[in-house]
Amino acid sequence: MNTFVRVLCPVCSRASRHVTVMFRTSILSRRRGVVPRTSSKFAGLAGYALVTLLVLWCASQETVDDLRGYRVPDVPHDPNTLSSTDTPPLSSFTDHSERTIPTVAYAVSLIKCGDRHNNADGLSDAAAVLRHSIHRHSVRDSASASRYDYKMYAIVHEQATECADPFHQLGFEVLVRAPPVQTHEIRNEYLRTHIHREVCCGADEFVKLYAYQITEHPVVVHVDIDFVLHRPLDDLFDVLINNDSAAQARVDREFPDTPWPARTDAFMTRDWSQVIPGRKPGYQAGFIAHKPDPVVFEELVHVIKTANYTEGFGRGNGWGGLGYGTFVGAMAMQGLLAYYYDIKHPDRWVELNQCRHNHMGMDIRFRGPPGFRANHPNKGKCRNNRETCEDCMYTDPDEIYSIHFSPCRKPWNCVGESARRGSGFLPEGVVDPPHCRQLLRIWHDLRTDLEQKLHTLTGDETIRRGQTGTFMPDTFMGHCNGHGPEHYLSLSGTPETLVQIPNLYQK
Repeated sequence: MNTFVRVLCPVCSRASRHVTVMFRTSILSRRRGVVPRTSSKFAGLAGYALVTLLVLWCASQETVDDLRGYRVPDVPHDPNTLSSTDTPPLSSFTDHSERTIPTVAYAVSLIKCGDRHNNADGLSDAAAVLRHSIHRHSVRDSASASRYDYKMYAIVHEQATECADPFHQLGFEVLVRAPPVQTHEIRNEYLRTHIHREVCCGADEFVKLYAYQITEHPVVVHVDIDFVLHRPLDDLFDVLINNDSAAQARVDREFPDTPWPARTDAFMTRDWSQVIPGRKPGYQAGFIAHKPDPVVFEELVHVIKTANYTEGFGRGNGWGGLGYGTFVGAMAMQGLLAYYYDIKHPDRWVELNQCRHNHMGMDIRFRGPPGFRANHPNKGKCRNNRETCEDCMYTDPDEIYSIHFSPCRKPWNCVGESARRGSGFLPEGVVDPPHCRQLLRIWHDLRTDLEQKLHTLTGDETIRRGQTGTFMPDTFMGHCNGHGPEHYLSLSGTPETLVQIPNLYQK
């Protein structure tokens, strides 16, 4: 009995020993005839009673201690099988030391080593700045209000392994993968013979689907490399993990009056800025936050291999012959995920406000290219079919959660001048050039913060060499010496310094 009490309630073990001794003495005395049977009987009952009271008291204390040390599991229970009262919401915890902090996976995909958008220096610096932005909006940064930790992943196409070293050096976990679907496996003749022409990468882009297989984390956020986080995404994570109704009320959605689905498996934005009014919009492939699920991976692979894809750009073309073929990227990720989530699982995802999440600063009113016709009856109206819509070309940066540098150009390409035409300029009419320069400054400010922290850690003065540029210093903060990618000054430092960047992010 003493062993039982000592295990159940260690703080009571000393008192339990005294009770046990008294109980044993009573029994022995009765056996030896030293005390009357009645007295020994009452002594035994009293001992049992006292031990029982102690055990009950200790058990109650253990319950209190358990509640004080309650830990939220990294992988949550299915919200469809539990009520919201079964597990306390993450927002109810403020002391990170007393619970397990959920870790979100952030993944990028490296599909090929170079194209017209990227160069080696830009790729390396983009990965560094992306990680720095995520760190600054995580629980590891004392200035952040986030309650979530993170881990970085790079999904690397097998043809791009030779340029994956920057990800290794920056502390990403690198996952080398072959495309989940080979072109010859696609049954639809048109898709099989034309997908190689699709922006950006044809069937190779489907390596992004491996993000659904990163099951070590409750949430995966897959983004393009030309992306930074500008505010924490805790509300999205709270909804995905706990189906938190309070967090739902704070999420900026594209259609806020639409009822929430019974379960939310993914958050995405659509590419409304290139949609012809009345046509189907694509998914914007630069961002998705979702629950990992190998079943979804297998379903998407099956769709690629077996679905009908109808040639053309009308309402009866594209995936399933349902109009998912009228936009850039339709044969690859932009069309595939739009078709899959719209048609196969329309009740499992939420469309985010494109001006706040995955922000590109692009015009979503039908006022100019792409897909523009001056005599169209919807000229000037919202491309998302709403009566009124936010003008993403002028969204206050303080309201933006994440930035995708697409029409506002890559920050490492040193494009600050604007023109009506030409890929080497900020495209007037499609974006607001002053707003783009605000966004570009955010990226270069993140790089400057990274440089300052690295200098503090190492004392390496050669870091300053990457900050000597004179071109538009209010925008590029010393990282550009002129207009165009050839004038970009990459992140500097000795090899011994640069390998220490991951040390900035230790827990």
